[in-house]
Amino acid sequence: MANFFHYKILAAIIFFAWITTFQTNQFINNNSCRIPDPDPFEADLMKNFNRLSYKPCTLLQPLTYVEYNEYTESYVLYINESVIETYVKIDLEFAVQPDVSLDCCYMSVIRRNENKIEMEECEGFKSSVELPNKLDGFIVRCRLNGKLIYTNGHATVPERVQLRQRLSNWTAAAGGRARPSVLLIGIDTMSRQNLRRAMPDTHRYMEANNWFEMAGYNKVANHTFPNLLPFLTGLNLTSVLKTCNPYLFAGLDKCNFIWQLYSELGYVTAFGEDDVAINTFNYRKHGFWERPVDYYMRPYLMAAEHWLDKTERADYQQCLGYVHTSEHVYNYALEFTRRYRNDSYFGMFWTNTHSHNAILYQSSAMDKYMVEFLQRLVRQGTMEHSVVILLSDHGVRRGGSNQTRLSWLEDRQPMLFIWLPGYLRQQQPELVDALRKNRNRLTNPFDLYMTLKHLLALSGRSTREMYTSAADCAQCQSLLLPVSPTRRCADVAIADHWCTCGKI
Repeated sequence: MANFFHYKILAAIIFFAWITTFQTNQFINNNSCRIPDPDPFEADLMKNFNRLSYKPCTLLQPLTYVEYNEYTESYVLYINESVIETYVKIDLEFAVQPDVSLDCCYMSVIRRNENKIEMEECEGFKSSVELPNKLDGFIVRCRLNGKLIYTNGHATVPERVQLRQRLSNWTAAAGGRARPSVLLIGIDTMSRQNLRRAMPDTHRYMEANNWFEMAGYNKVANHTFPNLLPFLTGLNLTSVLKTCNPYLFAGLDKCNFIWQLYSELGYVTAFGEDDVAINTFNYRKHGFWERPVDYYMRPYLMAAEHWLDKTERADYQQCLGYVHTSEHVYNYALEFTRRYRNDSYFGMFWTNTHSHNAILYQSSAMDKYMVEFLQRLVRQGTMEHSVVILLSDHGVRRGGSNQTRLSWLEDRQPMLFIWLPGYLRQQQPELVDALRKNRNRLTNPFDLYMTLKHLLALSGRSTREMYTSAADCAQCQSLLLPVSPTRRCADVAIADHWCTCGKI
C-alpha cells in the first residue's frame, strides 16, 4: 500500500513538473483542466524508433477467391486458373510430371459455442461452386496428385432472408429518410501521440480529408475491456460485474450492448476481432453464449488460426495464411460495408496483432496499408452514408514510451477520430461546429456511447429524449453537441488516477 501511495505522489510530481515545462503548448488550458500537447517525436523516444515497411506475407497469389453474385444473391468460390501452373512449378515433384490432377474442397465452419467450432465434411468442387447462404466462413484445401499444396480461408457476408426483412420493414417505416450507418475501426494500444509517430501517413490523410479528432479523449480504466464497456454499454466495469458478469457462464449475454439497440431499430450488425486468444470479450472470460451480432467473425478466425500457417516475423508482423492477421478483419470490414452500402448497418472491427505489443514502431508497417484501407472505403461508397470512427482503448502501458516522460500522458490518451458523411455536414452544420469545438475539450468513452445513441436519433427511428444518460456517467453527452469547456474529470467519471487534467 505504501509503495502504491509513493507511486501516486511521484507520478503527480512528475506530471506537474512536466506540465509546467509545456505551459506554452497545451490544447486544453482553463481553470478546470490543463492538458499539455508535447512533441510526439521527442529525441528520447525516437532514438530507438525503427520505422518498418509493409511486407506482404507471400508473393504467391492465392489459388482461390470468392465473389458475390448480385443476381443470385450468393457467393461463388473460384479456382484461379491463371496461377495453377505457378503452384505446379513450385514443387519439383510435379514440374517433371507430364500430367497433374488438381482436387480442391471446402470445409464450412460451424459455431458450437464461443470456444468450440466444428468443420463440416470437405465438399469437392472443380473450377467454381456456388456457396450456400448459411456459410459465414470456410477453409479451402487443394491437392495435386493427392499431395496437399494449398490451404486458405475465406470469410463471407451471405444474404439472410430475416435480415433483409428487418431492413425492408424499417426502410418503409422511415419513409425514405437518410439514415447514417456506423462503422467503428479499433486499433488496440494506439495513443493519439503514437498515431502521429508510427502512422504519420494515416494521420495526415485524415487531417487532409476533414476527419474530426477528439484530442482530449481520456481513457477511464486500465486495459481494453473496461475502456470498451463504457461506449458499448454506458456502464463501468463495476456495474457490469453486478449486472452481466463476463466471468459467469452466459453473463455477457445479459449486457445491453449498443449493437443490440441498433439491431432492434432495423440495422444489420457485425463484429470482428483478430488474435482469438486475447479477444476482448473472451480473454479470461466466458464470452457470449448466443451469437452477439448478425455477422460474427470469431468462429471463422478460430478456424483460420487452426488450419492456416501462422507466423510472426522478426519485424513483428504477424501473418495468417496469405495475408497479415489483421487484414482478415479489415477485408471483412470492407466486404460487410460493401454488401450493405445501401442499407443501415452497425459494424465494429478491432485489431490487436499490429499494435498490441509494447513496441512503439510496430504499427508503422501498416501505415500505408491503413491509408489504402480508408481510400478503399471511399471508392466503394462507404463514406457517403456512414459515420466512421477510428479509435483505440489506451496507449502503450508497458515498455516503449513508459521509459520516457511522455508515458503518463500517452497511456491515458487513446486516439479518437470521427468522419461525418457529406449529407450530414450539409444538412446539419451544427454537428460539424460541435465536433470542431470538442476537439480541444475533455471527453471520454461514455461520451462516445451517447454519440452512438445520438446517431440513432438522427435516423428518425427514435428521439434523443427517449434515451437516458449513460448509467455510470450522468453528465456525459453526445460529441455531436458542444461539450463544456470547463469540464473536470470528476464531472465525467474519470478517476484521479486516469485524469490527464493538471489543475491550475
